[in-house]
Amino acid sequence: MGIDAKGMQFLLAARRLGVSFERTTTIGRQRLYLTPSWLRNGLRVFGMELDPQAVTRLFEDSGGFAEPLLTLLGAKQVCSLDASAYEGASHVVDLNQPLPAELEGTCTAVVDAGSLEHVFDFPTAISNCMRMVALDGHLVVVTVANNMAGHGFYQFSPELFYRVLSEENGFRIERMLVTEFSSKRWYEVADPAAIRDRAQLRTFRPVYLCVAARRTAVRPVLATSPQQSDYVVKWTDKGMSTPQSRGTELHPIEQRLPLTLAMEMRSLYHLAQALVLPFDRRAFRRVDIADLRD
Repeated sequence: MGIDAKGMQFLLAARRLGVSFERTTTIGRQRLYLTPSWLRNGLRVFGMELDPQAVTRLFEDSGGFAEPLLTLLGAKQVCSLDASAYEGASHVVDLNQPLPAELEGTCTAVVDAGSLEHVFDFPTAISNCMRMVALDGHLVVVTVANNMAGHGFYQFSPELFYRVLSEENGFRIERMLVTEFSSKRWYEVADPAAIRDRAQLRTFRPVYLCVAARRTAVRPVLATSPQQSDYVVKWTDKGMSTPQSRGTELHPIEQRLPLTLAMEMRSLYHLAQALVLPFDRRAFRRVDIADLRD
């Protein structure tokens, strides 16, 4: 659990986009996984100039944890939740269990920078995070999307967060971005329901999924289970009222090739996609993380 260079960039962008960190709760007590020079340069890009001594104090004042950085971003109160006291979290709370009532609606920002994928009961955990957000506050998430199997219990898709952080549950996603761990490029992600297609990617490098969602109304959270948008379209499309015949989703070439040769063709296609167009232009639009505006 920690804020690395990518997480730092997204938090700085979120602040510029209007996220208030005044009363912040982090999911897990977050460490700073960056160097002072990385942090200083990152702050400068977003118009925050600190001298080297001030940046060093951000690391020293809390033993390498993120509270001083969040204070710099405007936090007057920083709390942290963890299932264990081993890192000194201010509240020992297991997010697999229902949230204590006294924590509901208390935060202008709930920040997860790498914890939700480690919580087994994700629906309960994300519901707890959403309930902690005050009206007009934000849930800010930096999590894993691809090529990090084994890092935690889960890797997450854009579709999941678009369906969960929805108006039905009292939220609206204001920004969803993806970025590869070792790349400078950032992409804004379209809602699969809006483009009527899946937001799929295929890369060689680990991918982060970054979400900033505003709480627009206090409504029951996850009173009904979300459904994947493209299946909903199929279920409600009058032209799809009868089952499709077997094999219609296979490419005609695949339908005619022996299995071994068809697999080789697929392998070459996937390799070419990852090399040439890992981010489908229908769903992913290139953006400058330092130039995002509300």
